[in-house]
Amino acid sequence: MKWGMPVMTRSRLFFNSSIIRQNLRQHGWIGILYTLALLFILPLQLFIESDRLKEPVVLDGLFDLGMDFPVILIPFPIITGLFLSRYLQSKGSSDLMHSLPLRRSHLLSSYTLSGLLLLLPPIWITSVVTMLVRPLEGNMYIYQGAEVWQWCLTLTVLTLFLFAFTVFVGICVGQTVLQGVVIIILLVLPAAILMFIDMHLNRYLYGYPGGMGARADMTEWAPILRIADMSFKPFGQTELWVYALLSAAFLTLSFVLYCKRHSEKAGQAMAFTYFDPLFKAGVMLCSMLLVLSYFGSIKQGTGWIIGSVVAGGIIGYIVVEMLLRKTWHILNRKLPLELAVYSILLGLLLYVPVSGLTGYETRVPANDKVSAVFAGGNYEDLMERPYNAPNTAPAEEADIYSKDPKYIEAVTALHHAVVTAKPGQSNTMWDSVYLSRHRFTLSYQLKSGGMLMRTYMVPSVGFEPELKAVMGHVDYKRVRYRISQMNKNAESIHMSNLDKAFSISDPQEVKEFKDILIREVLNMSYEDQVSDQRSRASIRVIQKPDKYGNHAYFTYDWYPSYHELGAWLEQKGYADKVRITAADVRSAEMFIDMNHSKLPPGLMYDPETRLELARSEKRAVMVTDKTLINGILEHRRNFNRREGAYAVKIVYKNNSSSYISLDEQEMSPALKALLP
Repeated sequence: MKWGMPVMTRSRLFFNSSIIRQNLRQHGWIGILYTLALLFILPLQLFIESDRLKEPVVLDGLFDLGMDFPVILIPFPIITGLFLSRYLQSKGSSDLMHSLPLRRSHLLSSYTLSGLLLLLPPIWITSVVTMLVRPLEGNMYIYQGAEVWQWCLTLTVLTLFLFAFTVFVGICVGQTVLQGVVIIILLVLPAAILMFIDMHLNRYLYGYPGGMGARADMTEWAPILRIADMSFKPFGQTELWVYALLSAAFLTLSFVLYCKRHSEKAGQAMAFTYFDPLFKAGVMLCSMLLVLSYFGSIKQGTGWIIGSVVAGGIIGYIVVEMLLRKTWHILNRKLPLELAVYSILLGLLLYVPVSGLTGYETRVPANDKVSAVFAGGNYEDLMERPYNAPNTAPAEEADIYSKDPKYIEAVTALHHAVVTAKPGQSNTMWDSVYLSRHRFTLSYQLKSGGMLMRTYMVPSVGFEPELKAVMGHVDYKRVRYRISQMNKNAESIHMSNLDKAFSISDPQEVKEFKDILIREVLNMSYEDQVSDQRSRASIRVIQKPDKYGNHAYFTYDWYPSYHELGAWLEQKGYADKVRITAADVRSAEMFIDMNHSKLPPGLMYDPETRLELARSEKRAVMVTDKTLINGILEHRRNFNRREGAYAVKIVYKNNSSSYISLDEQEMSPALKALLP
């Protein structure tokens, strides 16, 4: 009885010190490695700099220092949780630990505290060292105590979350290997499910704005992917609170479920049978979406769709049954009925959202229900950070949405026409270029506070009146060509064409150029915007640098229809600095692009093959007259591959080449006379 008294005394506490000491002795190497890894990627990196003459770098946050934090942060808490919950998954260890005179809550709290003692002190030690080395002379970075505190808080919360989640899964699962697999899957699953659902809706729901409906980056829903992105996008306070609350929730659920878990479940796939239906449905749904996404991308048709769903359901059901039963002998009397029930329910779950039952495809808001509207093909670009200035904020909604009633009416009229005719939606390059289709995202801000968004590929043929009303409106052009962004902090203008280029940095000339360019863009007609005329030069409007030293820029074109801009460039003497003339051309070979049926199937779109065919049929001629070459350059259009069109291969003196097309009505009689 005297021997049992200390045990009974300790059992009154919320943890057992003997178990904690044993865990620290057995798994202390994890804490040591975690400490060394953190010291290496943070304090040591502060002193590693090849250029000692370089000025110290000011850091906005310690996560700016490198991208190694996620590589260290993700594995250690998961590995710690797997090792410490091993006693739950092994039959012998489970029987031994549960035979001790300890409550299950005391047992789990001891293992939980052991994990926290292995994982949290390394973070705090690294933070203290980082603070202590801050004033040292060899430190090549400048940071404040607030940055160290934020780093420490972020890693503490995320480490706690990963460990708590690992423990929770360990309570629900009866095998260590399966526990590790399930942890990784579940930490990625939200983003994967959203991606598959997005692909499913985008493929089978007409008008669905693939990738934009959720209005959020899918990676933010997957903890592993979000943590992997933390070096580029640090966690905010709200996110940390969410992960802290999730950690508390998982730990609470772990204690509740552990008290209900039977020790004989060690070695089984699932520790609780009431999780089996959810596990089966989840695996089958993922399998259905995966198979449907694969076959849907290579073959369309009702039979293929139904077959893909059925095949995916059967594969998922077989896999999950073998996991749960730990054998491939899964056939029994209830299997066909259970498989049919799951398949029908999940099939309806996939079918109903893309069916006509929801009215999604025909829904167009009434004009008086819309407060503002956006229409254009660059919605994603506007709402993302510019790739040339990653620290620049996305466009503000006030800059891209229009409240003009006439524009709202024009957009809804286009929307009505599209949902009525339902032109085939295709995203291939050849459809959008050679069949003259326009990608339109229609986004409505409703007076009720909601939002409605659709995306379509609208062909020019059959929709000219509606397209002219939308694309000819000043609000469409203002957003399409980012006029509001061009107006902000323009520092210089750079124009280029092949190897010719010049820059304008004089503030007065920059202002004049910018004002003229804005007028030219806003005065463009529908015909100007859909014209295939080649630009005379590329225009880059470069903004003033931000606090990080990055220069955002926006690219435009100098089109032949920009008469005022052309006159200004001529007056200032800039036009000849970028204009391509016959003096820049080494050769120009004109041919009639025809007899496409004779082209090899794999080379249908290859311009060189088309030229070789024209040469063999005596439909090609070299143009040597400088005046004729200048006429070609003046009226050149994008190479359109139309049957019977005039085309020219131009080789420039800088050894580059291009294929262009000519409009027969713009060709001079002398140029036409060169070919029979």
